[in-house]
Amino acid sequence: MRTKRTIINLLYTLGSSFVLLLLGLVARALFVSNFDITIPGTSTVIEQLFSVFSIAEFGVGSVISYRLYEQIAAKDVDKISKYMSLYKWTYRLIGGAIFVLAALFWFFLPLLIVEADTDWNAVHAIYILQTLSTLSSYFLVTRRLLYTCTQQGYVCTRIDFVFNVLTYLARIYISLNYANNYILYFGITIVFNTLANVVVAWRYRRDFPEVQDVRVSWADFKELGLFRDLRYYLVHRVSNAIYGTSDSLVMTRMRGSASVTYLGNYSNVSSSVTNIGNKILDSFAAAIGNIVYDKTAEADDHQKKVFWSMDLFSYLFGSFVAVAYFCLFQPFITVWLGSKWLLPMSYVFWFCLNEYVGWNHRMLGSYRAVLGHFEEDQWFMVASGVSNLVLSFVLVGPFGLAGVVAATVFAHCLMWFGRAKVVFGRFMRGCGGRYLRLQLIHALTLAADMAVTYWVCSLLGGGWLGVIARAVVVCILPNAMNLVFYGFTSDAEYLRGRALQLWRRIRRKEA
Repeated sequence: MRTKRTIINLLYTLGSSFVLLLLGLVARALFVSNFDITIPGTSTVIEQLFSVFSIAEFGVGSVISYRLYEQIAAKDVDKISKYMSLYKWTYRLIGGAIFVLAALFWFFLPLLIVEADTDWNAVHAIYILQTLSTLSSYFLVTRRLLYTCTQQGYVCTRIDFVFNVLTYLARIYISLNYANNYILYFGITIVFNTLANVVVAWRYRRDFPEVQDVRVSWADFKELGLFRDLRYYLVHRVSNAIYGTSDSLVMTRMRGSASVTYLGNYSNVSSSVTNIGNKILDSFAAAIGNIVYDKTAEADDHQKKVFWSMDLFSYLFGSFVAVAYFCLFQPFITVWLGSKWLLPMSYVFWFCLNEYVGWNHRMLGSYRAVLGHFEEDQWFMVASGVSNLVLSFVLVGPFGLAGVVAATVFAHCLMWFGRAKVVFGRFMRGCGGRYLRLQLIHALTLAADMAVTYWVCSLLGGGWLGVIARAVVVCILPNAMNLVFYGFTSDAEYLRGRALQLWRRIRRKEA
């Protein structure tokens, strides 16, 4: 059942996300072409600011989700109902807290957006719309958690796909016919996001009739031990917020919001790819939660075999993404928007390293999330957030955007080390040395993949045909090299077995 649901999640994800990626590229191109150059940058900065406000969430979703895995495995409907009710009412309180933060920070916007010719009517309108969008999500989004934890995220993916298509089509229409009408452009997103959450809520009542709303109190938080987890996880939330928003906030403060528009063109592409990647790997995350809490006698050997295979899968995915960005980003931006929107290759290099660090330990992060004990790596998270912010301001002067992203890579590695400490201290005991040796080998393999693939791509022409040719090379060459290096190792044994099972099922259906 785990394998079947994982495959279903993957199929829905890949099909819908590819369509949304294409629509998103068209919408972004029209957005930067038909709106004032500061509008996209301003919207990005405000979105990042609300990511900082999300600190008020305290990590409730993450804390409750790893508790839910255990109750779902035990089929304890009463506990599941209580956790979901706690989640719902906590998010309503958080929505109120974020409203207060948004109202207070309204008066500090001039400290963030520094251009002398700033259109403050536009800034304030976008800020209000972002506030409404954020609040609507906190009051409606909670039902999605149970779909994720039961490996039925494809239900939400189907619903989101419909409304995201409508959103992009509406944005394209507005960009073509109502240029610079940012209120209409951002307002339509709120409407469709809200409708998607309403439809998910309707499906939730139908799909989980046994899960009921129950009365909850502060005593329930204490009884279930959530206060302790939330106290420690708050450090993670603060550090993640600082880490995730430093680049845009530092750039708009030091170089202006127009510079963030240039950055946003790259991040728009990477966000679409990240969305696809997250949904692919999230398909495995719930299965990881079930595996970790499997207490059967034969579980230990299986758990270790799955861990090393999932770690290898993370490397294979991360190295492919890094090589693809390194070889395709500049040619693609050139034909998509024009060479005037290019950022330096030094930025692309550090960006690729940061993407590799993130994807390469993505599965490790999933294991870390379901293990709890957030106090054990909290100071690594603090060091990550603080170092990213401080080094970004230090390096932006002499090295520009490349320095900002280099600071992000350093901070990301600190976060990675902290997560590894928890996983190898609580779950994969005694395996830390092997993990370190593998990461060194993976780094050398990545360097070879990037060098060889970039050299081959440099021999190809320009234009859309050149981009397509490079994409074909990127899809084949680094993956073939990784297959030679790792495809027949013991760490790939579990992956080979699952791939063979999938192939046999496909063959049976064809027959």
